[in-house]
Amino acid sequence: MEYFITGIDTDIGKTFITKGLALAQEALGKRAGVYKPLQSGAIKRNSEFLAPDLEAVKELSSKINTKCSYLLEGEVSPALAARLAGVKIDINKIKSDFKEFSNQNDITFVEGAGGILAPATDNMLCADLIKALDIPVIIVTVPFLGRLNHTLLTVHYAKTNNIDIKGIIINKIPNETNDLASLNFIKELQMYTDTKILGMVKDLKFPDKNTIIEEFKNIL
Repeated sequence: MEYFITGIDTDIGKTFITKGLALAQEALGKRAGVYKPLQSGAIKRNSEFLAPDLEAVKELSSKINTKCSYLLEGEVSPALAARLAGVKIDINKIKSDFKEFSNQNDITFVEGAGGILAPATDNMLCADLIKALDIPVIIVTVPFLGRLNHTLLTVHYAKTNNIDIKGIIINKIPNETNDLASLNFIKELQMYTDTKILGMVKDLKFPDKNTIIEEFKNIL
């Protein structure tokens, strides 16, 4: 099984959701893998560049397989990061790396960069990358003001471009709130789309591995 994890925007917890899903599958006895085709914002440690999104996975489990095809500097889109670095991104390499990596796992989560329309290369958006890999997408959203619009736009674009949507995961559910947008987000979302809600993840503060697994065990 393979799933592409995309977000409705940046900074909505896409990496956390990917990590949680992988940890939960590992806890179920599955060989789980996380593949990052394009990683911008690389971090430098002891003269070596690392993929921060994959390091977040490794911090909690050494058993989950990880792989990154293109590791780029700069807190920008992968397309811009590659252009600035003079790197030519080859979609055929990504497809080959994905196939080889996926064959090593029972379940593979592919983490995108930003939202579904984030530039992946100079001539491809993240949506094009999803279509090239030909796998279902899981959309990560958050229940805050303005994000219903972002979520519905993402769902609409995916559907109109024949991208298979596995479902939506709502992240950062407040434990306590009086915010009307947050309190009504799920009901509003279900009014305007029939896309399945796979799960709702609480706004966890500094969770340990067992807490994360408990939160994600009923998703997928």
